[in-house]
Amino acid sequence: MRTRTRFSVILAAGVMATLGLAGPTSASTELQSTIAAQAEKAGLSESEVSKLQGQIDKQMAITPGGKQIGVNQISWRDGKAVMTFPLPGEKKARAVNEPRGAFGTPNCNYLWTCLYEHSNFDGRRLTWSDCNFENLANWGFNDQTTSWHNNQSRGTQTHVYNWTGSSWALLWTSTAPSSSSNVGAANNDKADGLWVC
Repeated sequence: MRTRTRFSVILAAGVMATLGLAGPTSASTELQSTIAAQAEKAGLSESEVSKLQGQIDKQMAITPGGKQIGVNQISWRDGKAVMTFPLPGEKKARAVNEPRGAFGTPNCNYLWTCLYEHSNFDGRRLTWSDCNFENLANWGFNDQTTSWHNNQSRGTQTHVYNWTGSSWALLWTSTAPSSSSNVGAANNDKADGLWVC
């Protein structure tokens, strides 16, 4: 027990250094604590946490207004949009508290629609729970979708578009609940926008 507590303290100190936090505020202390606890639960080393933090920092620079909510997650619009990065050693993005799931199975939460960077629901996962048009360039996710999962309420549709240079061309429409582990060669890495709901 004492070794585990010592590891948590060391990891928390490493997280503070990784996040570039000189003096703790209540918000930064809470985030540090969350990251340290999640890193310990996932069995991550300090260097793995640092690598994830680099990915998060890069994404937050691309899409301002985000808030880091965990060791591998960022949220926007009060949690209505979330990007999750795969944990080190894993291909599929999931929050630390989410089960791993079987290979090739989608993991979008109920009432959300998700885009995945790679086939079989692998790579970064970008999710929305509100009804909006989303320009994927704003998320650094344009031309990067290979699989998707629409897990909104039954019958709700998501329309995915490609920007042709002059207009939005429909690539596919999904009706919840549905998913595709691979959008196929004709649509792969062509999604530039989507209308959720």
